[in-house]
Amino acid sequence: MKKQVSFLYSITMLLWLAACNSGAVIHDPNEVLPLFFEKLAKKDIDGAAQYVTNDSKATLEMIKKGLEIAERMKDSLPDNDPTEDFRDVVMEPARIMGDSAFIKVRHKKKDVPPTDFKLIKQKDGWKVDFSMSTLMRMGSQSLQHPEEVVPDISEMDIERMQQEREKADSILRNVDPKVLEEIQKNLEQLK
Repeated sequence: MKKQVSFLYSITMLLWLAACNSGAVIHDPNEVLPLFFEKLAKKDIDGAAQYVTNDSKATLEMIKKGLEIAERMKDSLPDNDPTEDFRDVVMEPARIMGDSAFIKVRHKKKDVPPTDFKLIKQKDGWKVDFSMSTLMRMGSQSLQHPEEVVPDISEMDIERMQQEREKADSILRNVDPKVLEEIQKNLEQLK
């Protein structure tokens, strides 16, 4: 009986240690962003979620839903892989400023301005700030006309945004595929 209890205790401890080590803390922002990009390039949104701040998880959920819709409509959409932008990039070393880090990312093949990705140091290591408000700011920085101001959505009512997202999800889940085909046909006629 003692051996069985000891064996069960050992198994329990091994499982607990494995669970604790599965989300390893990364202490270098230069390691986090490439891992995040790698997961996005593979369309592993759930895997990418382990490298982002909690505020960024809603953005990843929207990306996941968009990829699911694109997959369902892949026969009617042009050949364009949205995750390609995360594959062919060059990253400069992180510029660390306290609990924030910025990594300049350049695309190898496309002639587009470089983008600064922000990472935030948290108690569980460095995390990519992929929140919608940060993405909007990044987009505004790359505009040719910097005097144009993009609203900071971090000041918007989060509860209302959640309700609107849930409504959109409900609509997308209940759309008849035949209606989508009809819309696609109509769009093709407009070309």
